[in-house]
Amino acid sequence: MDKEQIGTLAGIVWRALNEKGPLSFEDLQRETLLDSESVCTAIGWLALEDKICFDEQNGITLFYVYQEKYY
Repeated sequence: MDKEQIGTLAGIVWRALNEKGPLSFEDLQRETLLDSESVCTAIGWLALEDKICFDEQNGITLFYVYQEKYY
């Protein structure tokens, strides 16, 4: 897997999160039709780039698009 492929996977995951809102890992796999390695790779890329955030709710990690807020 090269950087271009990882960037493509990151785009797929980001679009799913942007359209659907917060999703669990399993929901991301279901929505994107990507395997677990691809979703993990995309999440890592997006997290490194500060494009997504994640929170734990009821023992489930939810991923969502980072929205910068100005006050």
